[in-house]
Amino acid sequence: MDEPDVTLERNAAPPQPAAAPVDALEILARGDRKAAIAALIDAHGAAVFGFCVRALGDRALAEDVAQQVFLEAHRDIGRFERRSSLATWLKGIASHRCKDAVKSRKRREHRLRRDDIAALHAVDPAAVPAERVAQAQLFAALEDCLQELSGDVRMSVVLRFQSGMTYEEMSEVLEAKADALHARVSRALPVLKRCLEAKGWAP
Repeated sequence: MDEPDVTLERNAAPPQPAAAPVDALEILARGDRKAAIAALIDAHGAAVFGFCVRALGDRALAEDVAQQVFLEAHRDIGRFERRSSLATWLKGIASHRCKDAVKSRKRREHRLRRDDIAALHAVDPAAVPAERVAQAQLFAALEDCLQELSGDVRMSVVLRFQSGMTYEEMSEVLEAKADALHARVSRALPVLKRCLEAKGWAP
């Protein structure tokens, strides 16, 4: 089986919303597996990569893991049972691969560069330059604080607030009960708040 090209642009600008997303499952039903995976990457590549960056705190490692996610999706999409959305299915694969990466590789010593962090976020285009700088600095401080959480807690916070998942959807991805995930996130929020306040970002 030929593997698709799953290369993700490391320094790509934040993607613009697609006007009419292509249904990967409809393409798969027509027998074009490569085109189906290409559609998945177009629709979910940035979100999967962003999740991996926040879970791992390392862009280079996140790029490798995100590519593994789509290679695994290419292998297994024919067995996708439609019990969840494709986005949830991909986040589940990403969660497992991120956990594997944390176990098998030491986290790089350097922190994410602040300009790279800012590039991961869609800053309000209507903001004046000074406001954009402030937004980028806040995002950078939040990224630093997220890295102080344990891996499971960080993934839970990212899925809840970056991906906007419900706790029921998160339970499918993280294989934990929704109530436990709710408690995990609730305990993490005061920790993040104190960390941000220590960096000068009072609410």
